Amino acid sequence: MNTTFQSYLIIGDQIIRRGETQDLAKSFGINLLKASPDIFIIEPQGQFVTIDQVRNLKRHIFQKPLKSNFKFVVIEEANKLTDEAQNALLKILEEPPASAIIVLEADNKQQFLPTILSRVITKKSQQPKLLTSSDFNILERDSLAALEKIAQVENPNIWLSSQIQMTYQKLLKKIRGGNSNFTLEDLAWIIEKCAKAKAMIEANVNAKFVLANLLFQINSITESQ
Repeated sequence: MNTTFQSYLIIGDQIIRRGETQDLAKSFGINLLKASPDIFIIEPQGQFVTIDQVRNLKRHIFQKPLKSNFKFVVIEEANKLTDEAQNALLKILEEPPASAIIVLEADNKQQFLPTILSRVITKKSQQPKLLTSSDFNILERDSLAALEKIAQVENPNIWLSSQIQMTYQKLLKKIRGGNSNFTLEDLAWIIEKCAKAKAMIEANVNAKFVLANLLFQINSITESQ
């Protein structure tokens, strides 16, 4: 990459926007799935991201990277930055170190100060279509048909994200008393398996093998329903 610094605001669903952030990190030679002293992730303390957290970020970001060419910073739910915290962050964005990449993740941009928005590249993450009963989904009961459809999955990560979302919605409905052939434990287990499958694909394990193995694992549940 020719740029020495860029700051981004990635808007969208939490799962999908994190996928965008991971792809961005990859473009800078950084794997967010691996622990690194050059990765700094901030999450809200209670309801807000505070000015003290931004001050701590400043101490981190101006240090030289130890293993990578860049320090990579992610502020989760950045729309929860207080006005004080945003003003403190603005000073970093105005005069950033050359080796820093800052990513703000948020559901929307309504809570950000205009001065913050003017100094970031805003990207709206693509929301994958939630699959209907007529589409290929992870709870496919016909395992043979499911395996045949694996070849039709063009983007395994986006497809898995949609499966996680779909299963999560089923989990919420079950919690609220809705009918489902699956237990809460089964649905949580499926979400975990999908997330692990995404991590394996991110680690360059063959995607077709990962998806086939995932279907075999989940088929043991669907067949018992």
